[in-house]
Amino acid sequence: MRSGLYKYIRTLPGVLLGMMMLLYACHSSIYRGVQVEINTIADRWVPDRREGICEVWVKQGKDRSIILKGETIFPGAKEEMLTSAGRHRLQVIDSILLLPDTVNNPFWQGLISLSVANLRKQPDHTAEMVSQAILGTPVLVLKNKDSWLLIQTPDRYIAWTEESSVQLMKPEEMDGWRQADRIIYRVNAGWMYASPAKTGVVSDLVIGSIVVKSGEEGSFYKILMPDDREGYINKAEALDFDDWAGRIAGTGESICTTAETYMGIPYLWGGTSSRAVDCSGFVQGVFFINGMVLPRDASLQCNYGSPVDLSTGTDQLNKGDLLFFGRKEGSSGRITHVAVYMGNSEYIHASGRVMINSLDSTRLNYDSYRRKSLIMARRMIGGAGEGGIAGLKSHTWYLNQPSP
Repeated sequence: MRSGLYKYIRTLPGVLLGMMMLLYACHSSIYRGVQVEINTIADRWVPDRREGICEVWVKQGKDRSIILKGETIFPGAKEEMLTSAGRHRLQVIDSILLLPDTVNNPFWQGLISLSVANLRKQPDHTAEMVSQAILGTPVLVLKNKDSWLLIQTPDRYIAWTEESSVQLMKPEEMDGWRQADRIIYRVNAGWMYASPAKTGVVSDLVIGSIVVKSGEEGSFYKILMPDDREGYINKAEALDFDDWAGRIAGTGESICTTAETYMGIPYLWGGTSSRAVDCSGFVQGVFFINGMVLPRDASLQCNYGSPVDLSTGTDQLNKGDLLFFGRKEGSSGRITHVAVYMGNSEYIHASGRVMINSLDSTRLNYDSYRRKSLIMARRMIGGAGEGGIAGLKSHTWYLNQPSP
């Protein structure tokens, strides 16, 4: 085919051949230019791929048309890309899939149905575990592959989990869950029993688990899990979710008090539950119990909140502020670790296990490595509703609001 076309081109008059080559080069330049525009738009909408999807490619169609093919979770990004491509006065063919696909998949929402679900970078058991989601966490189901689901959690984090970890739901079913009588588990670890007599176990539970209350028997709540399993938990271990979410207001004292209940819990890369945590998962869990949804990773958390001046030491720090550590690079740095400031030069963090260290070199629990790698501090308390900090009082994924 290629040799035949080459022989054909060689027989064309020189002028005509030159015009064809010029026209081809012009068209190729247009397509390349559109791709640059598309990439610029995608980078603006998705500065970090852990929290967004916007992957679109420019293809050459018939009759000088432009095909935009790919996927995104942002309707605004798709609209902007189509508008940008249309300015070149060529026919634009829209092949961009908007995720989740709410047209062909009615079950594009769901609830985590395990006490702790593992989230991985790729749809494979051998892939890196990047996060976790706990029982009753609402999720968006972006797409599926074999027995895996690509989901987005309320902190905007995107990762793969097994289909068996999620109870798939239609939007109206999720709205029903938001309107249901729910409770939140308030003990670091416990059990859901088959009867009030504790004669059998239905599931384990971790702090922050959200379940529907279907009744009461003595000192126990009868509860319903997302996958319709029923059981009982002690009333002393739970609170009414809507009442709790409506009045919870994290303070420096409450943040530190919650953080200390995690003392000794082992470190686990990707861990976010009260059974095992990494540094940012620990911080995220502590703040969630105090009514705030923070971004997942330390390198994301450090972009939000109010900066705290460290130039004169720790005198500007308040309890509950976040300390960020890493490697200094030029005027900024690469954040690799996060801790909660406890006051009196001490901080609590997950490093091997959840422990307390000091910034004061005269203390026995002083950590010189951490002190040298301290880059910045941020104040999250009072910042709900700003950027990546969401307050549970207004988070529509949890409260009785229209579906996301």
